[in-house]
Amino acid sequence: MTFGYLIIVNDTDTSNYAKLAYTLALSIKNTQKEGFDKVALVINDKTRIEGYTSTWVFDEIIEWDGAVHWDGRSYMDELTPWDTTICLDADMLFLRDYSHWAEYFIKNSELYIANKAYTYRGDIVTGDYYRKCFTANELPNLYSFYTFFVKNSSMAKEFFNLQRQIIKNPELYANNFLAKHKPNIVGTDEAFALASKILDITDEIAYPLEFPRVVHMKGMIQNWPYGADDCYDHIGFYLNKQGKLKLGNFEQTDIVHYVNKETVTLETVNILEEIAWQKNK
Repeated sequence: MTFGYLIIVNDTDTSNYAKLAYTLALSIKNTQKEGFDKVALVINDKTRIEGYTSTWVFDEIIEWDGAVHWDGRSYMDELTPWDTTICLDADMLFLRDYSHWAEYFIKNSELYIANKAYTYRGDIVTGDYYRKCFTANELPNLYSFYTFFVKNSSMAKEFFNLQRQIIKNPELYANNFLAKHKPNIVGTDEAFALASKILDITDEIAYPLEFPRVVHMKGMIQNWPYGADDCYDHIGFYLNKQGKLKLGNFEQTDIVHYVNKETVTLETVNILEEIAWQKNK
């Protein structure tokens, strides 16, 4: 049975998600043990990665431009080349070995979706500034940024088919199920949560665990006593040459979902490339 990570990006003239996916893949190759370090990239235009020097960090590159929604992750179950998969947001970094998390899900789950997030200080995110729809409509607090699934499992098939229907018919489902606080956009998180609620499978796909631990760097959920549209206006992002990351004064050991796409610079990429080259001499 194969296992790998999946990153799906859909770049436009004004975006550069390919760079983020490349950076994430480097961090996976640098930190995960053999057998748990495979990465598949689904991208709408392969030329977007031609300029990178270490595209070997992608074990599979799949060109695909078939999304009917801005977020192609709705099709992760159809696109993955792996038997068991963890699909990730592109704007994330791995900082240590998390293979034991993957091993647990492979042994115990058909489908598992992260259901909490953490601040950069290690506290559980409690605010719903970005999730008023979830609170008002009593949706399970799912985060699609870390989704494990077994390809072709009956539960995963039913779940992904329904969430695709929600994505394709957002007004219909929002009017019927999200009327108490309709979101401006029915995104992947909302579609996942609503599909889970309709199918009544939340207890099976989002049971409480101490992992995965993902630091979510949206500004208004850092449990600060003041507002912050961009948390990096208040704290720094410091990646050293050993690949260790500090956010402000706090060293990070969990997966970091850094959110601000400008955070990853050429220097960040070069540091991770150098580590990868040294590791694979």
